[in-house]
This record gives sequence, C-alpha cells and structure tokens, in this order.
Amino acid sequence: MQKKPGETGIHYLWPALVLLLIAGFFTLCQSRMQTDFPVLRPADGVLDAREVDFNGQVYHLVNSWDYYPGEILGPESFAIPEAAPEKQNNSPLDITKGTWRIRILTQPEIYLSLCSFSIDYSTRVFVNGKEVRNIGFVSDNSLEAVPKVRYMTLPLYSGENGEIEIIYQYANYVHHDGGFIQHTLISTPENIDEYQRGLALNAMVFCGGLMMLFFYFLFCAAFQKNREYAALALCCLIIALRNHFFFVQHLLPAGISFYIEYRLVILDVSWIPMATVFLLAAFFPQSAGKKTLLGFASLCLTLSVLHFILDTHDLVLLCHICYYTCLPFALWFLIRLFLFFRKQKPNVPDGIALLAILFFTFMLIREGMATGTNSFVNHFGITPLAMLVCILLLAIVNNEKISRQMAQLQEERQRNELLSQMNATNHDFLRTVAHELKTPLTVISGYAQLIERQMKRDQLSEKTPERLETIHSEADRLAEMVSRLMDYTYGQAKTAEMSAVKIDELFRSASAIMTPVCAKKNNTLIFRNDCASQLHGNSEMLLQVLINLIVNASRHTEEGRITVDAKDTGNWAEISVSDTGRGIAPEDVPHIFDKGYTTDEGRGLGLAICRETIALHGGELSLAATGQEGSVFRFTVPKEDRS
Repeated sequence: MQKKPGETGIHYLWPALVLLLIAGFFTLCQSRMQTDFPVLRPADGVLDAREVDFNGQVYHLVNSWDYYPGEILGPESFAIPEAAPEKQNNSPLDITKGTWRIRILTQPEIYLSLCSFSIDYSTRVFVNGKEVRNIGFVSDNSLEAVPKVRYMTLPLYSGENGEIEIIYQYANYVHHDGGFIQHTLISTPENIDEYQRGLALNAMVFCGGLMMLFFYFLFCAAFQKNREYAALALCCLIIALRNHFFFVQHLLPAGISFYIEYRLVILDVSWIPMATVFLLAAFFPQSAGKKTLLGFASLCLTLSVLHFILDTHDLVLLCHICYYTCLPFALWFLIRLFLFFRKQKPNVPDGIALLAILFFTFMLIREGMATGTNSFVNHFGITPLAMLVCILLLAIVNNEKISRQMAQLQEERQRNELLSQMNATNHDFLRTVAHELKTPLTVISGYAQLIERQMKRDQLSEKTPERLETIHSEADRLAEMVSRLMDYTYGQAKTAEMSAVKIDELFRSASAIMTPVCAKKNNTLIFRNDCASQLHGNSEMLLQVLINLIVNASRHTEEGRITVDAKDTGNWAEISVSDTGRGIAPEDVPHIFDKGYTTDEGRGLGLAICRETIALHGGELSLAATGQEGSVFRFTVPKEDRS
C-alpha cells in the first residue's frame, strides 16, 4: 500500500509518545513496590537486632530459623530451655509437618511488624507465647488438616526484656515441597504499611490494568473476529492472575476450597508459555500451519484438563511438562518464521511485534529460572511489567495493521465509488447522445414528411432541393454522432479538433435546421452577425450548442421572435440567443445548468451539455437575462485571429 502524503516516520510519533507516557506511569507505580532490601541473617535461630535502626528501613529476614521437622511444637515446648527439643538441619522437602522458631533480640518496648505469605500450606503463628494467626488448620492428621495460603502481617512487641519469640507450625499434605518459610520482611509498622501500600498499588494497577485490557481485547476479538486481539486477551488474563497477591488475596472469594485455588494457580502458571506460543502464532500465522496449531491447541486443552484430574502432589511436575511441551512448538514456529522472512523481508510492524514477543519470552525464561528458588518470584512474578510493555507494543502493531486494512478497504470503496460514477457517467453519456441524436432525427423526419405530403399532392416547391440538402446534411451529422459514439465505446475517442469556423456558415446551418422547427410554433428565427472574425472551435460542437439553445427558446415561446446575435468583444466573439417567451421562474434559475434538472418534458441535459461544450472551447455560457419579456443566453468563443 502506498503511503499517504506526509505519512513518514512522524506517523509513529504520537503512538510512541503515548507508549512512553504509559510506560512512565507504570514504572512510577513499579518503583513504589520496593524489591531490594538489606539482609538480616539469624545465627543459630537467633537474630541480634539491637543495633538495627528499623525506623529508616525495611529488612529482609533470611530463612535461617531453627527447624524441627515432623513435629508440631507450641510455645510450651520451649518454655524450659533445658527441656527444649533438639533442632535439626533437615531440608523441609518431603516433610509434611514441622515447626520453625526464631528469637529476635532488639531494643526493649518497641513495636515491629513482620509480613510475608504463610507457609505452604497451613500455618499457625505464635508470638511471645500467644497465637496471633491461624491460616487453615494445622494437624498431625492429614484428614483433619485444612490447607490454605494467605498473605499475613504479624504485630511484634519486644516487651521489657527486648526479646521476641516467633513460632511457625505448618502442615503440608498438598504436594512434595514441604513447608518453606516465604520471603519475610521486618520493620516498624509504619514502614511495613508503606511497603504494603506500594505492594497493593502495584498489584491493583498492573493486574487490574491487565484485567481491563483483557476485557477490552476480548470485546475487540468478539466483534472484529481478530485472532491477534484474542491472543492478547489471553495473555492479559494469564499474567494478571500470575500475581498471587492480586489473584488469591483480592480476586478469589474467601470461602473457596484451597484445592480449587491451588489448581487454578498452578494452571495459570502452566498457561504462561502456552499463551506466549499462541501470541506468536496469532501475530505471525505464516509461522504455524493450521494442523500444527490445531494439534498444539488440543495438547494445551488436554494438559489443562489434567490439572483438575491429577492428584495435587503431581501438579508441579505437570506444570514443568507444560513448559517443556511448549518449547519444541515455539522453536518450530520460530524456524518457520525465519524461513518465511528470508523469502519476504518483514516490515516495521512485524519487526516490532517479533521483538516484543522475544522480549517477553526472555523475561519468562528469567522468571522460570528463579521460580522455586525465590519466593518473591513464586508469588508475584517478574513478568507483569514486561507483559504490559509487550501488550502495548503488540496493540500498537495490531492497530497499525487494522489501520492499513481500513485504508485498503477505503481505497477499495473509493474504487467502487469511482466505478459507480463511471457507470453513471456512461449512463449520462448515453442520455446525452440520445438527446443529441433526437434533434437531427427530428429535422430529417420533419422535412421528409413535408416533402412526402408535397409529392402526394404533386406540389413540390422551389425549396424542395434546399430541404433535401438539409436532410442530407443532417444525415451526415447524425452519422458523425454515431461514429463518435462508437469511438467512445471502443475507447478510441480523440480530443475534439479545433479549427477556424465562419460565423455566417454556422448561422446558415443553424437556420436551415431550426427554421422549420421554430415555424411549428409560429416563431420567427432571426440571425445577426456583427463580428467580422472567424471563431476558433469545433463547428459541429458549436452548431449543437446553437441548436440546443434555439430548441429551448422555441419550446418556451409561441408566435414570438428568437434572435441569434454575434458581436466582437476583443479576443472573443460573443453570441447570444434571445427570445420573447415566458421566461424562467426565479426558483428554477439557480438549477438550469444542473444535469437532470428540468421543468418540462425534456431530460435536463441540454443546457448542461452546452455549458460543458463552451467550457471545452475556453469560453463561458450564462443566463444573461430572463423575465416576462423573455430570456437571453450568452456565450463566448475565442476568435481565430486573436493575438
């Protein structure tokens, strides 16, 4: 498609500025959620924080707590230090229940807050011997235990002795990963509150924004039947639900079964690579054959159903299988796309779309490598901002494609309109030709009938030879019109040839043709020539103009006078046709030169044809006067000998 005038690189300036504005806003929101914290590392289950200034900073409390695997211990178990159970250094992997304990030494009588996600997958928390949170139900019996994961904030008070004891009990009968302590932060209540407000802002802006984009793209896909918008909608939904703080904490109802919640969370993570492959296939359909894409979709559907059939212990493995399954399809699509681009060089929108998808894929790989080793990544992910940038770029690309399609559709519509106008023009041309053919046929028929009557009466007059000559002349003119029509029909029409035209000969031809026509209404036709110069034009076309003007004058005049005058006006000859008829109604005057406009039995083409003919000669036809005394039409024609 050819570019419109002025459509250069500036065409992408406004979308780029809007994209920068959006990226700046989301970067600002992202900056409100702190992710890099100084580390506090306990030693032998004890954190000495007496020299730590919690007022100015939020700290990451490292998971180096005392661990008691296989035992659910309460504060009473540690009341007498000498009788306390022996701690172990076992990894919590495959250990379904256990206890974590830490002692924090700090300044006396200060308030702190600790925040993190609860342990997988039911947690009871004690602070200084008192139970402060119970998420799910911790039990030695797997049938009695109720799994649940929620974000939690724990109030801490150091008391007079400046010591805080925290005990986590957990029971995990959901999968094989035991009970790890999640990413834990500690600081003053004010600092933790500020951090959590940034966390909530980030979740609501990013994930809520992605959900709005999901509904918008879904709406566009439904109405426009657009596969790109459908893929974008899928990606928005998957990445929005990737954030557990948004999905689990704010979106899911409080009473939902944890097993359904857990399956949905794992399914969402499993669908991230699938959605990426669908995104690639949607924006580059040449990379994926229909059969391959259908097979991939069927495989994705099967894997999704398995998330609700298999035991929860197998879901993490199933999630890994989803990632490994998508890898060969993605590589195959990229190879096909590379081969396609070797044959056909990609345009700018295709290049931007491919870079956006590859950028998002790179971020997914980074997240996949960190998942399982970084609890922050496990719960929040690092792809929402990348997904948002990718979506915005792809949305711009898709809008550009739609704009190009709309422009092509507009061009097609304009071509159709042009064809329609050409058909209308051809129709007008045929009506015009029919109108032109009518006059010589009328003259030939009139004189033929007159001579026939005279011959029947044996009363031929001395004007009969002149009338026969007029019939012959009109027949020749009619043949010329037919020849011009054939030239037009077969695409061989030529520009009208201009030459010297004698006004007297033009008037004599018009008089011979129109005198008997005017006589039918008892009108007198008078010709006066006060111009000694010759005209520069086409005699046939000028004769047709005179005939049309005289016919119109005679149609509106009875027992009157029609006068044709020619006079010299410098480089131009001015010819006027006046009559003593009833004139033209004031409301009709503005429309008399419009094609198809008529107030009588005519077709409304005569005056329009005359004006176009005179314009072709470089002159102008106008209504000079009209009223109860009659009308005057005047036109100008260039002289042959003008300087």
